[in-house]
Amino acid sequence: MADNLKLLQYGSRPKGFPPGPPTVPILGNLHQMPTKNFHLEFQKLAEQYGPIVSMKLGGQNLFLINDPTVVRDVIEKRSSNYSCRPDLYIRSFGDNLNIAFRDNDEIWRRQRKMYHVRLNVKSADRYLPYQEFDSLQLINDLAVNPKSWVHHVQRYTASVSTALLYGWRTPTTNTGYVKDLLEWVNVTSEAANFQLVDFYSFLRPFYNFLPYWALSSKMRLHKLQKLEDDVFTRLLNRAKDKIQDGTAFPSFIGDMLQDQDVDRLDDRQIAHNAAHGFGAAMDTSANTILGFIKAMVLFPEAQAKAQQELDSIIGEKRLPEWSDRRDLPYIRGVVEETLRWAPSPLSAAVPHSSKKDDIYNGMTIPKGSMLMLNVWTLNHQRFQESRDFDPMRQTRDRTLEENSAISQDSSKRLHFTFGAGRRVCPGFHVAERNLFVAISRILWGFSITPARGPGGKVVPINRDAVSPGLIVRPEDFE
Repeated sequence: MADNLKLLQYGSRPKGFPPGPPTVPILGNLHQMPTKNFHLEFQKLAEQYGPIVSMKLGGQNLFLINDPTVVRDVIEKRSSNYSCRPDLYIRSFGDNLNIAFRDNDEIWRRQRKMYHVRLNVKSADRYLPYQEFDSLQLINDLAVNPKSWVHHVQRYTASVSTALLYGWRTPTTNTGYVKDLLEWVNVTSEAANFQLVDFYSFLRPFYNFLPYWALSSKMRLHKLQKLEDDVFTRLLNRAKDKIQDGTAFPSFIGDMLQDQDVDRLDDRQIAHNAAHGFGAAMDTSANTILGFIKAMVLFPEAQAKAQQELDSIIGEKRLPEWSDRRDLPYIRGVVEETLRWAPSPLSAAVPHSSKKDDIYNGMTIPKGSMLMLNVWTLNHQRFQESRDFDPMRQTRDRTLEENSAISQDSSKRLHFTFGAGRRVCPGFHVAERNLFVAISRILWGFSITPARGPGGKVVPINRDAVSPGLIVRPEDFE
């Protein structure tokens, strides 16, 4: 009887919680979780229930953070309590060396420091030659075969990522090591989805008991672990060989190997840190550039203004460079507006978790609760006509992105796409350079127009539709 009563209490919203949609016994709000375009459904919840929305996912608490002030007060000012990660089932596999999923422990802090030192604003400039060189192939590929524009963008971000992380370019994605990395990215995306056991912790012994082949979710995690053990080690060995024979570029993994004793990192940790950097960088940058292209199709007037600025400042005889950034405020606005308008991580990817019980504005946040930055809503809340693509709204704030992305003043945030608090993306300086170089050169070299069907009619595009998953891209369009 007592066990039955406890089970029925699963899913009920305790007193003192922030408001949220009505719950049902056992499920809570699980039956209401959207499977597609969840950013739009979460935006509706924010409009209905306010700055913090609570949801019960079985026995797990989920708090959607929808207001910049709450981000500042909770995620940033109380970061010591909210920089943890929830105890998701994916963390129980392998060594859990993925910085995105790892809890706030000593190893994570060493990883974080290592990323910060090697990807900070000064270090990011070292990788500009890689980005500017590979963008030359990007614009050539687009000119030769414009119909494969999605592939060309993905190759560009993959190549920049392998160059700065491992020390070699990716002129084509047909090579074995690139295919392995891309397969790992896809398997990680599938394995990172919530499992039933994440909402009902009493099922964990049952999950642990079952063989991996008896449970599809466990099979994916087993495949992920095998991929990581194999692919990461081979990539590390390839990097070592290239460093040894003098053919490697200066790279993230080269720095880690050089400082291995100082940073107290073994080969396995170095291999994971480099590969996880690829997973974080390649997809998000590619998806953001695809979002930019979509915006240019939908808002040709913004494209025209950007090209007018390039014609005036840069001209036809040379390509724009990162060093031109301060002289190109509208192009800078296009990049920052793209990050706001088409965020790739709709919820800052993996949720935060509370280390201990807390109270905020009279509302209870229990220990172990998941807190999700509702990035789509946060990025759109401040602005009128927020689904219009307007680079001028970004240029009105003279704060440059390297400052605004980590500003403790929520009114200075242009967007929350890079996250917040101690979990803010450590590579955002590199990412911004990557995006600026690619976007400015695409605008310099091409006019982006919509596809036309029979009779010359423009093929319609769903402005707000995105792919499923933690890291999203615009739904396929022409």
